[in-house]
Amino acid sequence: MKITDLQTTVVRLPFSLKIGVMPTIKATGTFVTIKTDEGIEGTALTHFAISDLALATYIDTVFKPMLLGKDPFQVEAIWRDMYNTTNRILFGIPQATSVTEVALWDVIGKTLGKPIHKLLGGHKEKVAAYASLTFWFLPAQLANTVKVAMEQGFKAVKIRIGKSLRADEECIKAVRELSPDLHIMADANSAYDNIKDALKLADICAKYNLEWLEEALPTDDLDSLAELRSRSSIPIAGGENDFGVYRFREILEKRTYDIVQPDVTRSGGFICVRKIGGMAESTSVKCIPHIFGMGLIAAANLQMIGALSNCDWMESPFFPRELYLTKQLMTPDKEGLVEIPQGPGLGVEVDWDGVKKYKIK
Repeated sequence: MKITDLQTTVVRLPFSLKIGVMPTIKATGTFVTIKTDEGIEGTALTHFAISDLALATYIDTVFKPMLLGKDPFQVEAIWRDMYNTTNRILFGIPQATSVTEVALWDVIGKTLGKPIHKLLGGHKEKVAAYASLTFWFLPAQLANTVKVAMEQGFKAVKIRIGKSLRADEECIKAVRELSPDLHIMADANSAYDNIKDALKLADICAKYNLEWLEEALPTDDLDSLAELRSRSSIPIAGGENDFGVYRFREILEKRTYDIVQPDVTRSGGFICVRKIGGMAESTSVKCIPHIFGMGLIAAANLQMIGALSNCDWMESPFFPRELYLTKQLMTPDKEGLVEIPQGPGLGVEVDWDGVKKYKIK
């Protein structure tokens, strides 16, 4: 089998996002489709780059010539070629490497008629899901939104915090008062810039029995994050903005997090995140992949989750499912569990009619 073509498609959904302290961004995504001489195609998706058009241009001009004529089963060799291009003296984008690698695995899974998680070792067929809320809310608004998530079957939610210690506690309290049994996670998106406030925030989270506190400090400040973890009474999570095994080796050696959160579509692809998961397991750290964006991103990370023994949660982006742009929506059952997609490759079908509706390139 040989790769005969690589095509990119960029979509823009009809809304923008303001996640925590992050700037407002457009809800965009880049699809990568790899075609082969045997008629089998693999498609993957990455998301929410500052400029998906630049990302697509990079893939078209740098990765496409590199992949043409290659055997798609030679994922490790192709990944090394992409890595040596993007991480050396030339300009590159980790998301480009990640999404291209994921598309290769979609080809492999479809060729063999198996979902990717079974090809990577297979560990579970279902996983508990938490609704990952998108926006900052006032306490009453937040509580009402969480109620909607609970009505849809979620037994856990992740809320956005980071306005101030007082405002954060008011929001956490409002959600906790809904149910003593609700699992609550909190993501500050690097809102705080000093260890004293981060520790106070961790104490607030512990007071209301949260599952974890995510990205309380800038993600490049590994020393302060490690200190926070060593002094916090609740787990500290992070890693969605990091790429590659060397960066995660540094994170794990510094004992930065109790939970690492690589994203298959951002942190290097399946092989890379599989290695990161094993590294984390060897240090008794959980590996719970980050998921945000459209459905194909959720499907890719669900396939990874299905092969990880040290992962017990799935992040489920909480916005209208019709914007997932996949025919399968990966919603929780009455127990709050989501099934790992069982179709070949990524396990789901792209809604190409929906993609066409929002296509800008």
